[in-house]
Amino acid sequence: MQKDELLHLAEETVKLAEREGADQAEAYTAASKSVSIEVENNSVKAASHDRDMGCGIRSVIGKKVGFAYVTNLEVSDVREIAEESVALARASLPDSDFETLPSPDKDYPRIDGTFDPSIKNLVPDDAAEYILRAVDATLDTTKSTKTAVEASFTATSLSRAIVNSWGISGFEESTAVFLFSSPTIRAKNDQNSSYEYHISRSLDDIDPEWVGSSAGKLALDGLGGKTVDEGRMPVIFTPLAVGRVIGYGFGGAIDAEEVQDGRSYISDDIGNQIASKTLSIVDDATITGGISSRPFDAEGVPSRKTVVLSEGVLKNLLHNSYTANRAGVENTANASRDSYSGTPAIATSNFVIEPDRYTLDDFISEMNSAIVCRNTADRPNMTTGELSAMIMEGFYVEEGEIKHPLKNTLIGINMRDLLSQVIRVGNDVRTTMSVISPSIVVDDVRVTSG
Repeated sequence: MQKDELLHLAEETVKLAEREGADQAEAYTAASKSVSIEVENNSVKAASHDRDMGCGIRSVIGKKVGFAYVTNLEVSDVREIAEESVALARASLPDSDFETLPSPDKDYPRIDGTFDPSIKNLVPDDAAEYILRAVDATLDTTKSTKTAVEASFTATSLSRAIVNSWGISGFEESTAVFLFSSPTIRAKNDQNSSYEYHISRSLDDIDPEWVGSSAGKLALDGLGGKTVDEGRMPVIFTPLAVGRVIGYGFGGAIDAEEVQDGRSYISDDIGNQIASKTLSIVDDATITGGISSRPFDAEGVPSRKTVVLSEGVLKNLLHNSYTANRAGVENTANASRDSYSGTPAIATSNFVIEPDRYTLDDFISEMNSAIVCRNTADRPNMTTGELSAMIMEGFYVEEGEIKHPLKNTLIGINMRDLLSQVIRVGNDVRTTMSVISPSIVVDDVRVTSG
């Protein structure tokens, strides 16, 4: 849908909710379309071309909030759920911590590089070409083995508008594309899997041959995994692992609502040294072409750059309007929602770990005994900070060289210790979903294997 249509519908919905008795209201309208291709066992399994649209409405009466949504943009249905959201607000219990929906405090920043018309206009046949090129590159790399490749390609375009009673009025059109290849290979009575991907706002950034060949090489490199002696040693987290451990494990801990409700291992630490001086992190929704860049957050508040860690000192938590009002601090514009069907929560935008000057090869060459962790799927306990993580892909380093891949190996450390024990930060920056990070080295990590 066009800008004028989405904005006009949102404006009329807010007015309708107000006429029904809402003290204040917010309408979030969105329309998206996506092209998806999936490959299973080297062949295209499914292709789809999906469209989705809808509207979510928050109505406020005093300190009572009601929410309703509809999965289309028909005027009669939107009118019905606007009335329903007001009725739900009347029936709900008051939230003593709720103050108000946000007001506009400055203009929206200009964010370049978040829309590519070639993604919006992509057809399934073109999408299939991308994914098949990646699969072919994977098979070419692993041709001496028996290989089964799973892969996926998704190109999405999204238009969204948000309007509220206090003058918030924003519209954005954006695109994103994701290409993934994951081979499972069998050779010499061994089996191993790995994966690689590209994610971007621009189709030109997607390199199917790089994704495919990298995934194949990683799968080959992981054959012959061995256990190691248990003990304490440095762990080199490459960017994919940093994205999981720091992006989710720390990014989730500085969610202000989690802190205010006592569900985070970070509490009352603003201004305190909670991490190594080598570690500085910002949350920046204004980066050109950033995967999570946008002119405004999910409540229509202008995007900004927020310093989270400065040389290890915790400077800010991440807020939406609810938690900022609750704490009496500035809103960091980190309201987030997956779609029009949900109310705003809090999430990082582009979570950027500032790089230093070292390379991954530098890190490996200087280690007598260490672990390289490329990937883990585990997350810490967000209340206690305890992290016990299986190394899904990793290598053992001895006397400055990679000796062998790992199997059945775990690392254990509390997140506060992990943050404090970062001794090196690299320069091999890559984007892993919403995290932009180089490799880091964490000293003295407990390693168990067997």
